[in-house]
Amino acid sequence: MTKLCLKNIKKTYGKHDKRSEFDLNIDELKIEYRDFFGIVGGSGCGKTTLLKIIAGLTDLDYGEICMDQKIINQILPQRRNIGMIFQENLLFPHMNVYENIGFGLKIKKVGKKEISKLIDDVLQSVGLKGFEKRYPNELSGGQKQRVSLARALVLKPELLLMDEPFSALDPRLREEMRSLILKIHKEYNMTIVFVTHDIEEAFNLFNNMIIMKEGRIVQNGSPMQIYENPINTYVAKFMGINNILYGNIINKIFISNDLNINLDRFTEDNLSGNLILKPECLKVLKFDNCCEHINIFEGIIKECSFRKGFIDFKVDINSTEFEIIQVYESDIEFKVGERVLVKYDEKGLIFIADEGEIQC
Repeated sequence: MTKLCLKNIKKTYGKHDKRSEFDLNIDELKIEYRDFFGIVGGSGCGKTTLLKIIAGLTDLDYGEICMDQKIINQILPQRRNIGMIFQENLLFPHMNVYENIGFGLKIKKVGKKEISKLIDDVLQSVGLKGFEKRYPNELSGGQKQRVSLARALVLKPELLLMDEPFSALDPRLREEMRSLILKIHKEYNMTIVFVTHDIEEAFNLFNNMIIMKEGRIVQNGSPMQIYENPINTYVAKFMGINNILYGNIINKIFISNDLNINLDRFTEDNLSGNLILKPECLKVLKFDNCCEHINIFEGIIKECSFRKGFIDFKVDINSTEFEIIQVYESDIEFKVGERVLVKYDEKGLIFIADEGEIQC
């Protein structure tokens, strides 16, 4: 069931308007009921503009915004029942936690007893029970964002919009807040639209997402679907795949920078384009490893680091640097400067021909 639908959305900025680097042009976007939906893209691509259009904080030039199959273009922001959390917490410094959370309820003239009950429940949900009398200057960055989240949740919005709310937090707090928002999403059964430029955040949080560039949607789908099948090299790089070679396929061999890569499973031939090699489809082996010399390169390790049960490599192969991720094996040690073999799995290769490269 569709919760939010945007059709033919257009927002044009003048050449000297610094609010956005690009005009916004969205043909159609559908967000399903109870979805945790991501809007992903680089700085200035239109992510925040799109979020503000949904909230009613930025006017449209053209198009329709439908929520629950009702057009909401002309409905004032405060009457859309949409909550929004910004990168900055925007708490009132002269109000304590209880007063900050209850501010919206007071504006709506909710009774004191009900306000107390609602605030008590939401404090429990965001893990701030006992912090009611503290002021913003007495809170950590993570605690301030919990108050911002509580202030939005207490109004029971139909839709929660979040604009890079964790980007100013340190890595440990970001991880903590991601776990919290996933718990909130499940507990409140709400639809969340979340803006980020952090692809790790996308993999951790989103059921579905779009990638934007220059005010347009480049690709949509689940994070896994997009990672497995990027529509172009821009998407591949944004999804963290940096091993991209340009070359030609001749007799099922991809030729680029003195590298020959077998593409036996490809049916088409005599094409030019980009070959994308996902980092997990490459495996670093000891140089003296006894194996068939099929789909093998020789290279030199430039960087080697351990990360949560995996090893991240950067290996120089014929003056081209490749990023490789593989499972850590305690009985095998690799060192920077070491000569190694790199084996590739054809199943992890993606070829995008010049005529198939989707431009945006």
